[in-house]
Amino acid sequence: MANNLTVEDYTQDYKGICTELFIKVYSAEPFNFSWLDSEKADRYLTDIENSPNSQGFVLKENDCIVGVCLGQRENHFMSVGYKINEFFIEPEHQHMGLGSHFLEQVENRLRESDVKIMTLFTQRHMDSFAFYQKHDYVPSEETVHMSKLIKQEAPLETVEV
Repeated sequence: MANNLTVEDYTQDYKGICTELFIKVYSAEPFNFSWLDSEKADRYLTDIENSPNSQGFVLKENDCIVGVCLGQRENHFMSVGYKINEFFIEPEHQHMGLGSHFLEQVENRLRESDVKIMTLFTQRHMDSFAFYQKHDYVPSEETVHMSKLIKQEAPLETVEV
């Protein structure tokens, strides 16, 4: 792992670079999101930035951004939490320990600001699931993330006779 790594707070000044990096990460394996373009990525990152209590971090190597963590602070009923919305490392820098280093540094910064718990959503079949488990994140047995795809065809209106 490189010794010239720094972690900085995410600012809007980094948005363009982070948008490009987001596209690069999610256009590559294992995602291969061929539909992802600059406009969609920019809107998505804007939504995260505009979330209440948004807070993010960037990992820099030699002043180049190689990792991004975007999320938001949340006031839970017993403590302050942080929900990771996006955490990604440039593909060429993956599997080198940078993600582990970055996550540790994010946790340290959040600990200093009294955050007690970090949460995130990921998919069990992705490498990220094992990555987070390696860092002591535990799948919840009590909660379930649910979703529903909205059918694109509108239902036919019923007509009373």
